[in-house]
Amino acid sequence: MTNWPNIAILVAAGFTAGCAVPKHATNVVGIHREVKFFMQLNVTPTANNNNPIPMDLVMVMDKKLIKEVGKLTAKDWFERRVQIQRDYPNLTEVIPWELVPGQHTGTISIEVNQKAQGAFLFARYLTPGDNRAAVDVRVPIVVNMLEEGFTVQPLK
Repeated sequence: MTNWPNIAILVAAGFTAGCAVPKHATNVVGIHREVKFFMQLNVTPTANNNNPIPMDLVMVMDKKLIKEVGKLTAKDWFERRVQIQRDYPNLTEVIPWELVPGQHTGTISIEVNQKAQGAFLFARYLTPGDNRAAVDVRVPIVVNMLEEGFTVQPLK
């Protein structure tokens, strides 16, 4: 004789498991919601003496660390970033690029860590300068990579 109550429980459990909402779902109320930052990158053809430009978007999850990172020049950041990431593995998130002269990305979408308290862009130019900008990851931006530095403005 078949044990129908046990089969019914297994079938119900299977349907329930099949209907589980994945934790990366974005449109379900009360479930993890993805945050996006929109950015456009424009690189002038003569940028950085016609050399590629390493650039990092650095999201910082700690207010004390924001102050420390915010004091760094791009040169300092690129020299110390590996150590900073080792010292603060859960308090920093870095998204790197290498941009080439003449490059235009169009609008790109970047997933933002919801714990981010602040963010910075660092660009490693061959010429001296801070080459750093604080950015608000809730506001879409345009980054214009110029010959010897960059500008950030709202994306319209």
